Amino acid sequence: MTKLTPKMASSVKGHTTTTATVHRAEIEAIQTVPPSKITAPRKVRQVSSDVSGVAGGCVHVVLYYNKASQGDSGSLHAGWSKESLAGALSEQPLLAGRLQKGKRVGDHEEAKNINVVSNDAGVRLVEARIGVTMAEFLLECNKEAEAELVFWKDIDQLDPQFSPLLYIQVTKFECDGYSFGISCSLLLADIFLKENFLKRWVDIHRKLLLAKDGIPEMPLFYLPNLKKDIPSSLSADISSSSPTKNSGQITMIFTVVSPEQYVYYSEEDFNSLAMLSVAEAESKLGSKLGPDFSLMFVTEPGNVVKIEKCSKYEIKPEQSVPNRIDSASWDDFGANELEFCEGNRTVRVSHWIGSVSGELVVAIPYCSTNDGVFGLKMVLGVV
Repeated sequence: MTKLTPKMASSVKGHTTTTATVHRAEIEAIQTVPPSKITAPRKVRQVSSDVSGVAGGCVHVVLYYNKASQGDSGSLHAGWSKESLAGALSEQPLLAGRLQKGKRVGDHEEAKNINVVSNDAGVRLVEARIGVTMAEFLLECNKEAEAELVFWKDIDQLDPQFSPLLYIQVTKFECDGYSFGISCSLLLADIFLKENFLKRWVDIHRKLLLAKDGIPEMPLFYLPNLKKDIPSSLSADISSSSPTKNSGQITMIFTVVSPEQYVYYSEEDFNSLAMLSVAEAESKLGSKLGPDFSLMFVTEPGNVVKIEKCSKYEIKPEQSVPNRIDSASWDDFGANELEFCEGNRTVRVSHWIGSVSGELVVAIPYCSTNDGVFGLKMVLGVV
Protein backbone atom coordinates (compact mmCIF):
# COMPACT_ATOMS: atom_id res chain seq x y z
CA MET A 1 0.00 0.00 0.00
CA THR A 2 1.03 3.61 -0.48
CA LYS A 3 2.57 5.00 2.65
CA LEU A 4 2.11 8.49 4.05
CA THR A 5 5.31 9.78 5.58
CA PRO A 6 5.63 12.99 7.58
CA LYS A 7 8.27 15.32 6.20
CA MET A 8 10.20 17.01 8.97
CA ALA A 9 10.92 20.74 8.89
CA SER A 10 14.33 21.51 7.43
CA SER A 11 16.44 24.50 6.51
CA VAL A 12 17.66 25.17 2.96
CA LYS A 13 19.76 28.30 2.48
CA GLY A 14 18.16 29.81 5.56
CA HIS A 15 14.56 29.00 4.56
CA THR A 16 12.64 26.60 6.79
CA THR A 17 10.16 24.26 5.14
CA THR A 18 6.90 23.47 6.87
CA THR A 19 5.92 20.00 8.01
CA ALA A 20 3.87 18.22 5.35
CA THR A 21 2.74 14.76 4.33
CA VAL A 22 4.53 13.01 1.47
CA HIS A 23 2.53 10.40 -0.43
CA ARG A 24 4.76 7.45 -1.30
CA ALA A 25 4.28 5.60 -4.57
CA GLU A 26 3.90 1.83 -4.63
CA ILE A 27 5.80 0.05 -7.41
CA GLU A 28 3.58 -2.59 -9.03
CA ALA A 29 5.68 -3.78 -11.98
CA ILE A 30 9.03 -3.23 -13.70
CA GLN A 31 9.81 -4.29 -17.26
CA THR A 32 12.77 -3.93 -19.61
CA VAL A 33 12.04 -2.50 -23.06
CA PRO A 34 14.66 -2.98 -25.82
CA PRO A 35 14.49 -1.37 -29.28
CA SER A 36 12.05 -3.02 -31.69
CA LYS A 37 14.90 -4.04 -34.00
CA ILE A 38 18.54 -4.99 -33.58
CA THR A 39 20.92 -2.04 -33.81
CA ALA A 40 23.56 -2.76 -36.45
CA PRO A 41 26.13 -1.45 -36.61
CA ARG A 42 26.29 -0.42 -32.97
CA LYS A 43 26.64 3.25 -32.16
CA VAL A 44 29.28 4.44 -29.68
CA ARG A 45 29.63 7.68 -27.75
CA GLN A 46 32.83 8.36 -25.82
CA VAL A 47 32.76 9.94 -22.37
CA SER A 48 35.83 11.80 -21.13
CA SER A 49 35.75 12.96 -17.51
CA ASP A 50 38.03 14.95 -15.22
CA VAL A 51 35.66 14.18 -12.35
CA SER A 52 36.36 11.14 -10.17
CA GLY A 53 33.97 8.24 -10.64
CA VAL A 54 31.49 7.52 -13.39
CA ALA A 55 29.37 10.56 -14.11
CA GLY A 56 25.93 10.38 -12.59
CA GLY A 57 23.07 12.79 -12.73
CA CYS A 58 19.91 12.81 -14.79
CA VAL A 59 17.24 15.08 -16.15
CA HIS A 60 13.75 14.36 -14.79
CA VAL A 61 10.52 15.20 -16.65
CA VAL A 62 7.03 14.60 -15.22
CA LEU A 63 3.95 14.90 -17.46
CA TYR A 64 0.53 15.00 -15.76
CA TYR A 65 -2.69 14.00 -17.57
CA ASN A 66 -6.37 13.79 -16.75
CA LYS A 67 -8.21 10.76 -18.09
CA ALA A 68 -9.18 11.39 -21.71
CA SER A 69 -12.21 9.09 -21.53
CA GLN A 70 -13.89 6.49 -19.35
CA GLY A 71 -11.70 3.76 -20.82
CA ASP A 72 -8.47 5.74 -20.44
CA SER A 73 -6.12 4.70 -17.63
CA GLY A 74 -2.51 4.67 -16.54
CA SER A 75 -2.41 0.87 -16.83
CA LEU A 76 -3.56 1.13 -20.45
CA HIS A 77 -0.75 3.54 -21.32
CA ALA A 78 1.84 1.57 -19.34
CA GLY A 79 0.91 -1.52 -21.34
CA TRP A 80 1.04 0.18 -24.74
CA SER A 81 4.26 2.00 -23.78
CA LYS A 82 6.22 -1.22 -24.16
CA GLU A 83 5.39 -1.26 -27.88
CA SER A 84 5.63 2.49 -28.51
CA LEU A 85 8.89 2.86 -26.58
CA ALA A 86 10.46 0.01 -28.53
CA GLY A 87 9.69 1.83 -31.78
CA ALA A 88 11.11 5.14 -30.56
CA LEU A 89 14.25 3.48 -29.16
CA SER A 90 15.00 1.89 -32.52
CA GLU A 91 15.51 5.46 -33.82
CA GLN A 92 17.67 6.55 -30.85
CA PRO A 93 19.35 3.28 -29.74
CA LEU A 94 21.97 4.92 -27.50
CA LEU A 95 19.18 5.61 -24.99
CA ALA A 96 18.73 1.84 -24.67
CA GLY A 97 22.47 1.25 -24.36
CA ARG A 98 24.91 0.82 -21.50
CA LEU A 99 28.26 2.16 -20.37
CA GLN A 100 31.42 0.15 -21.02
CA LYS A 101 34.89 0.65 -19.56
CA GLY A 102 38.41 -0.19 -20.63
CA LYS A 103 38.70 1.14 -24.18
CA ARG A 104 41.37 3.38 -25.67
CA VAL A 105 40.54 6.86 -26.94
CA GLY A 106 43.10 8.24 -29.39
CA ASP A 107 46.62 8.12 -27.96
CA HIS A 108 45.55 8.25 -24.32
CA GLU A 109 45.12 5.28 -22.03
CA GLU A 110 41.54 5.52 -20.87
CA ALA A 111 41.73 5.63 -17.07
CA LYS A 112 38.59 7.73 -16.66
CA ASN A 113 37.11 7.31 -20.12
CA ILE A 114 34.10 5.15 -20.79
CA ASN A 115 31.82 4.60 -23.77
CA VAL A 116 28.06 4.56 -24.18
CA VAL A 117 27.36 1.61 -26.48
CA SER A 118 24.02 0.90 -28.17
CA ASN A 119 23.93 -2.78 -27.14
CA ASP A 120 20.09 -2.91 -27.05
CA ALA A 121 20.06 -3.78 -23.33
CA GLY A 122 16.90 -1.69 -23.01
CA VAL A 123 15.30 0.90 -20.75
CA ARG A 124 13.30 0.32 -17.57
CA LEU A 125 9.52 0.78 -17.66
CA VAL A 126 7.96 1.10 -14.20
CA GLU A 127 4.27 0.99 -13.32
CA ALA A 128 3.27 2.51 -9.98
CA ARG A 129 0.26 3.62 -7.97
CA ILE A 130 -0.15 6.47 -5.48
CA GLY A 131 -3.02 6.69 -3.00
CA VAL A 132 -4.24 10.21 -3.66
CA THR A 133 -6.08 11.98 -6.47
CA MET A 134 -4.02 14.02 -8.90
CA ALA A 135 -5.86 17.19 -7.88
CA GLU A 136 -4.95 16.61 -4.22
CA PHE A 137 -1.37 15.75 -5.12
CA LEU A 138 -0.87 18.93 -7.14
CA LEU A 139 -2.24 21.07 -4.30
CA GLU A 140 0.53 19.80 -2.01
CA CYS A 141 3.14 19.34 -4.71
CA ASN A 142 6.83 19.98 -3.93
CA LYS A 143 10.17 18.55 -5.04
CA GLU A 144 10.14 15.71 -2.55
CA ALA A 145 6.61 14.74 -3.55
CA GLU A 146 7.39 14.84 -7.28
CA ALA A 147 10.42 12.61 -6.72
CA GLU A 148 7.89 9.82 -6.06
CA LEU A 149 6.74 10.06 -9.68
CA VAL A 150 10.14 9.28 -11.22
CA PHE A 151 12.45 6.28 -10.91
CA TRP A 152 16.22 6.50 -11.13
CA LYS A 153 19.12 4.37 -9.98
CA ASP A 154 22.53 6.01 -9.86
CA ILE A 155 25.10 4.54 -12.24
CA ASP A 156 27.02 1.75 -10.52
CA GLN A 157 30.60 2.94 -10.01
CA LEU A 158 32.12 -0.57 -10.14
CA ASP A 159 29.95 -2.15 -12.84
CA PRO A 160 28.40 0.67 -14.90
CA GLN A 161 27.63 -1.76 -17.74
CA PHE A 162 24.59 -2.97 -15.78
CA SER A 163 23.04 0.47 -15.23
CA PRO A 164 20.17 1.61 -17.50
CA LEU A 165 20.44 5.17 -18.80
CA LEU A 166 16.71 5.83 -19.21
CA TYR A 167 13.75 5.07 -16.92
CA ILE A 168 10.03 5.63 -17.56
CA GLN A 169 7.55 5.51 -14.66
CA VAL A 170 3.79 5.54 -15.29
CA THR A 171 2.01 6.44 -12.03
CA LYS A 172 -1.73 5.99 -11.52
CA PHE A 173 -3.52 8.45 -9.24
CA GLU A 174 -6.77 7.62 -7.49
CA CYS A 175 -9.74 8.15 -9.82
CA ASP A 176 -8.69 11.14 -11.89
CA GLY A 177 -5.45 10.83 -13.79
CA TYR A 178 -1.93 9.52 -14.33
CA SER A 179 1.60 10.78 -14.91
CA PHE A 180 4.60 9.84 -17.01
CA GLY A 181 7.89 10.33 -15.16
CA ILE A 182 10.99 10.20 -17.36
CA SER A 183 14.56 10.08 -16.07
CA CYS A 184 17.42 10.28 -18.59
CA SER A 185 21.16 10.21 -17.89
CA LEU A 186 22.82 13.58 -18.43
CA LEU A 187 25.34 11.75 -20.63
CA LEU A 188 22.55 11.52 -23.23
CA ALA A 189 20.63 14.70 -22.38
CA ASP A 190 21.38 16.28 -25.76
CA ILE A 191 19.89 13.29 -27.61
CA PHE A 192 16.92 13.19 -25.26
CA LEU A 193 16.17 16.93 -25.52
CA LYS A 194 17.64 18.25 -28.79
CA GLU A 195 16.48 15.27 -30.86
CA ASN A 196 13.09 15.51 -29.10
CA PHE A 197 12.89 11.85 -28.18
CA LEU A 198 9.77 12.44 -26.07
CA LYS A 199 7.84 13.91 -29.00
CA ARG A 200 8.75 11.01 -31.25
CA TRP A 201 7.76 8.46 -28.60
CA VAL A 202 4.44 10.20 -27.91
CA ASP A 203 3.65 10.41 -31.65
CA ILE A 204 4.21 6.66 -32.05
CA HIS A 205 2.14 5.95 -28.93
CA ARG A 206 -0.77 8.11 -30.07
CA LYS A 207 -0.81 6.50 -33.53
CA LEU A 208 -0.99 3.06 -31.93
CA LEU A 209 -4.14 4.11 -30.09
CA LEU A 210 -5.62 5.83 -33.15
CA ALA A 211 -5.09 2.63 -35.13
CA LYS A 212 -7.66 1.03 -32.85
CA ASP A 213 -10.41 3.31 -34.24
CA GLY A 214 -10.61 5.24 -31.00
CA ILE A 215 -11.50 2.12 -29.01
CA PRO A 216 -8.77 1.41 -26.43
CA GLU A 217 -7.76 -2.24 -26.88
CA MET A 218 -6.12 -4.03 -23.99
CA PRO A 219 -2.35 -4.30 -24.53
CA LEU A 220 -0.61 -7.64 -24.16
CA PHE A 221 0.81 -6.52 -20.81
CA TYR A 222 -2.15 -5.12 -18.87
CA LEU A 223 -1.44 -5.20 -15.16
CA PRO A 224 -5.05 -5.37 -13.85
CA ASN A 225 -5.44 -8.69 -15.70
CA LEU A 226 -2.27 -10.18 -14.24
CA LYS A 227 -1.50 -11.63 -10.84
CA LYS A 228 -0.20 -8.85 -8.61
CA ASP A 229 0.96 -10.83 -5.57
CA ILE A 230 4.68 -10.08 -5.46
CA PRO A 231 6.79 -11.34 -2.52
CA SER A 232 7.69 -8.40 -0.30
CA SER A 233 11.42 -9.22 -0.49
CA LEU A 234 11.33 -9.17 -4.31
CA SER A 235 9.24 -6.00 -4.35
CA ALA A 236 11.70 -4.23 -2.06
CA ASP A 237 14.60 -5.28 -4.28
CA ILE A 238 13.20 -4.20 -7.65
CA SER A 239 11.72 -0.95 -6.43
CA SER A 240 14.73 0.53 -4.65
CA SER A 241 15.06 3.79 -6.53
CA SER A 242 18.07 5.92 -5.56
CA PRO A 243 17.13 8.53 -2.94
CA THR A 244 16.81 12.03 -4.32
CA LYS A 245 19.83 14.27 -3.76
CA ASN A 246 18.39 17.57 -4.90
CA SER A 247 15.69 18.56 -2.43
CA GLY A 248 17.45 21.90 -1.97
CA GLN A 249 18.60 22.31 -5.56
CA ILE A 250 17.47 24.98 -8.00
CA THR A 251 17.55 24.34 -11.75
CA MET A 252 18.03 27.38 -13.99
CA ILE A 253 18.19 27.49 -17.78
CA PHE A 254 19.56 30.05 -20.25
CA THR A 255 19.63 30.27 -24.05
CA VAL A 256 22.89 31.08 -25.77
CA VAL A 257 21.67 32.61 -29.03
CA SER A 258 23.98 32.17 -32.00
CA PRO A 259 23.98 34.57 -34.98
CA GLU A 260 24.20 31.59 -37.35
CA GLN A 261 22.43 28.25 -37.63
CA TYR A 262 25.62 26.17 -37.63
CA VAL A 263 28.27 27.25 -35.15
CA TYR A 264 31.32 25.31 -34.00
CA TYR A 265 31.97 25.76 -30.28
CA SER A 266 35.49 25.07 -29.04
CA GLU A 267 36.23 23.86 -25.53
CA GLU A 268 37.29 27.41 -24.67
CA ASP A 269 33.92 28.67 -25.93
CA PHE A 270 32.06 26.20 -23.71
CA ASN A 271 34.12 27.30 -20.71
CA SER A 272 33.48 30.97 -21.42
CA LEU A 273 29.74 30.47 -21.96
CA ALA A 274 29.47 28.38 -18.79
CA MET A 275 31.16 31.15 -16.81
CA LEU A 276 28.82 33.76 -18.29
CA SER A 277 25.83 31.56 -17.42
CA VAL A 278 27.04 31.18 -13.84
CA ALA A 279 27.37 34.97 -13.61
CA GLU A 280 23.80 35.36 -14.92
CA ALA A 281 22.57 32.84 -12.34
CA GLU A 282 24.33 34.69 -9.53
CA SER A 283 22.75 37.94 -10.68
CA LYS A 284 19.26 36.42 -10.66
CA LEU A 285 19.73 34.66 -7.32
CA GLY A 286 21.28 37.71 -5.70
CA SER A 287 24.04 35.61 -4.16
CA LYS A 288 27.40 34.14 -5.09
CA LEU A 289 27.74 30.46 -5.96
CA GLY A 290 30.63 28.26 -4.93
CA PRO A 291 34.06 28.69 -6.52
CA ASP A 292 33.94 25.40 -8.44
CA PHE A 293 31.45 23.77 -10.77
CA SER A 294 31.31 20.85 -13.21
CA LEU A 295 30.77 21.47 -16.93
CA MET A 296 29.31 18.87 -19.30
CA PHE A 297 29.21 19.33 -23.09
CA VAL A 298 29.42 17.35 -26.35
CA THR A 299 32.29 18.08 -28.73
CA GLU A 300 31.79 18.45 -32.48
CA PRO A 301 33.14 16.72 -34.43
CA GLY A 302 33.78 13.57 -32.46
CA ASN A 303 30.54 13.21 -30.48
CA VAL A 304 32.46 12.95 -27.21
CA VAL A 305 30.81 13.90 -23.92
CA LYS A 306 33.31 15.87 -21.85
CA ILE A 307 32.96 16.51 -18.13
CA GLU A 308 35.36 19.04 -16.66
CA LYS A 309 35.94 20.45 -13.22
CA CYS A 310 36.02 24.24 -13.54
CA SER A 311 36.95 27.11 -11.27
CA LYS A 312 35.42 30.56 -11.54
CA TYR A 313 38.83 32.04 -10.77
CA GLU A 314 40.61 30.24 -13.61
CA ILE A 315 38.17 30.96 -16.45
CA LYS A 316 38.25 34.34 -18.15
CA PRO A 317 35.21 34.65 -20.45
CA GLU A 318 36.17 35.48 -24.02
CA GLN A 319 34.37 38.62 -25.09
CA SER A 320 34.86 37.58 -28.72
CA VAL A 321 32.30 34.75 -28.49
CA PRO A 322 29.55 36.04 -30.87
CA ASN A 323 26.55 35.06 -28.77
CA ARG A 324 24.10 36.56 -26.34
CA ILE A 325 22.68 34.89 -23.23
CA ASP A 326 18.95 35.14 -22.53
CA SER A 327 16.81 33.72 -19.77
CA ALA A 328 14.90 30.64 -20.90
CA SER A 329 12.61 27.92 -19.62
CA TRP A 330 12.07 24.21 -20.07
CA ASP A 331 8.92 25.07 -22.03
CA ASP A 332 11.18 25.74 -25.03
CA PHE A 333 11.53 21.97 -25.51
CA GLY A 334 7.78 21.61 -26.14
CA ALA A 335 6.76 19.06 -23.49
CA ASN A 336 3.57 21.03 -22.75
CA GLU A 337 2.23 20.07 -26.18
CA LEU A 338 2.65 16.29 -25.87
CA GLU A 339 -0.57 14.27 -26.29
CA PHE A 340 -0.52 10.52 -25.59
CA CYS A 341 -4.26 10.58 -26.44
CA GLU A 342 -5.52 12.77 -29.27
CA GLY A 343 -6.59 16.14 -27.85
CA ASN A 344 -5.55 15.37 -24.25
CA ARG A 345 -2.93 17.99 -23.31
CA THR A 346 -0.82 17.96 -20.18
CA VAL A 347 -2.25 19.40 -16.96
CA ARG A 348 1.24 20.25 -15.75
CA VAL A 349 4.87 19.57 -16.73
CA SER A 350 7.86 19.58 -14.38
CA HIS A 351 11.58 19.39 -15.20
CA TRP A 352 14.61 19.29 -12.93
CA ILE A 353 18.16 17.99 -12.68
CA GLY A 354 18.63 15.20 -10.15
CA SER A 355 21.28 13.02 -8.49
CA VAL A 356 24.11 15.56 -8.68
CA SER A 357 26.17 17.15 -5.94
CA GLY A 358 27.58 20.65 -6.22
CA GLU A 359 27.01 23.12 -9.03
CA LEU A 360 26.69 21.69 -12.54
CA VAL A 361 26.42 23.32 -15.97
CA VAL A 362 25.18 21.23 -18.92
CA ALA A 363 25.45 22.65 -22.46
CA ILE A 364 22.79 21.25 -24.83
CA PRO A 365 22.64 22.16 -28.56
CA TYR A 366 19.32 23.78 -29.41
CA CYS A 367 17.48 24.96 -32.50
CA SER A 368 13.97 26.28 -33.08
CA THR A 369 13.13 26.58 -36.75
CA ASN A 370 9.82 28.27 -35.87
CA ASP A 371 11.56 31.14 -34.06
CA GLY A 372 14.78 31.03 -36.06
CA VAL A 373 16.78 30.62 -32.81
CA PHE A 374 19.96 28.54 -32.84
CA GLY A 375 22.60 27.98 -30.20
CA LEU A 376 22.79 26.25 -26.83
CA LYS A 377 20.72 25.69 -23.74
CA MET A 378 22.85 26.14 -20.63
CA VAL A 379 21.19 24.19 -17.81
CA LEU A 380 22.46 24.95 -14.31
CA GLY A 381 21.90 22.80 -11.26
CA VAL A 382 22.50 25.06 -8.26
CA VAL A 383 22.66 23.70 -4.71
